[in-house]
Amino acid sequence: MVNRVHVDPEIRDSFPRVRDYFSMDSREVPESLMESSSPDLGSGPIDKTIYTSRHYADLEDKHIWKKVWQLACRMNDIPQVGDRVVHDILDQSFVIVRTSRDGIKAFYNVCMHRGTRLVGAQDPLSGKEITCSFHNWSYNLNGSLKRIPCRWDFPEVQNEQVHLAEVKTATWNGFVFINTDPNCQPFEEFLGETIPRHFKSWPYDKAAKVAHFGKVLPCNWKVAVGAFLEVYHVNQTHAGIMGISGDCNSQYDSWGEHARQIMCVAVPSPHLGDMSDDPQLVVEEWLESAIASTPGVADVEILPLPDGAGSGEVRTLCASIARQMRKQSTGIDFSDASDAEMLDSIQYFIFPNFFLFGGKAFPLAYRILPIQGDHESCLFEVMALANLPEGSAIPKDVPLEITPTDEPWAALSDRLGKGVAVFDEDQRNLVKFQSGLRQNGLKHVHLGNYQERNVRNFLMSIERRINARQQ
Repeated sequence: MVNRVHVDPEIRDSFPRVRDYFSMDSREVPESLMESSSPDLGSGPIDKTIYTSRHYADLEDKHIWKKVWQLACRMNDIPQVGDRVVHDILDQSFVIVRTSRDGIKAFYNVCMHRGTRLVGAQDPLSGKEITCSFHNWSYNLNGSLKRIPCRWDFPEVQNEQVHLAEVKTATWNGFVFINTDPNCQPFEEFLGETIPRHFKSWPYDKAAKVAHFGKVLPCNWKVAVGAFLEVYHVNQTHAGIMGISGDCNSQYDSWGEHARQIMCVAVPSPHLGDMSDDPQLVVEEWLESAIASTPGVADVEILPLPDGAGSGEVRTLCASIARQMRKQSTGIDFSDASDAEMLDSIQYFIFPNFFLFGGKAFPLAYRILPIQGDHESCLFEVMALANLPEGSAIPKDVPLEITPTDEPWAALSDRLGKGVAVFDEDQRNLVKFQSGLRQNGLKHVHLGNYQERNVRNFLMSIERRINARQQ
């Protein structure tokens, strides 16, 4: 018989926690996953106008986007000297350039002659120089002036006066960050020591970005960010995966402005009540989801569980299958990876808008950007990252492709895996959320003390930065 455990989602102490599942792991769980940081952030209501106010969006533009370190691209978006990519944020545009084998610089995307945008949609994204399409002013890759046609006609112009305007850059884990504030805190201080230490177990600097899609969503960027800072919504929005998702027993951590959430997979939601169902059904449901989320993997034979199998045996079996599937799809041996790393949703958030998954189960990243002139819309991007066998040549990362808002995410399943269909469920609610925020009958929104604490931490971090700059 299967051990019966009385579970009540309304009684937190009645169901297992993340650490309880980790204690059943068939392998050693990385120390980083055993860490926890959950300070009490209070429980007061939040004024809804932070999502709807044009004035608040202007404050964010001034005190967040023009002051914070933010993801611009991946290093492998520009692998060769002379490669460049454009990063736009609100009304500002930047060119990130590979200046040497180990050098990357970022400049405002503007010619110093008469202000023409230097790199547009039809301009080359590689070359030995950066040339303005209007009057042929040309710049070296390091931003210095290379050529002015009819140089004699500009006797007052000094070369150093028309050097491209540079902004600060930093690289970490295969990603490039920029900051336009010349007096900003060092990137290492901004990121802190915790997240870099954790990702030593899951490096992405040797991975390839094999898919990168974006959609404009009709909601404020903070609405979209908040949706991915909690899994409290799984029981309703993603009810179809409740049989394999430990939602309300997830773990939420934060380190300063940055955060993490861990949701155990291949375990049933506490909302389903007593965990007395056939554990083989959990394996079958997880397997269907895993195959759907792993492109290029054939069906896998389901092995029977022993009589009386509990959550530990279920997760061990699922993790064993996951190792086989990932080896089949990537050619990499994951024998040493823990069950937790092979199964669970281990999602990190780097303030203000970047999500990156740890572990081996979900090699994904998200970025959410505000849109110039429309504070009730945002750009939601999903990147699929492929781990490569040791010694493999790393192909150039694929570029961002914008797809229509009304085209289902499921239409991208051949590139992102069938599991991407969950974004369609999220998107429907985000549209409703923004519409509801406009209603006069609502003044405040309310956040759970624990399950939505990372949402509160995110909003508090924005408020602190705005207030600090205004003082």
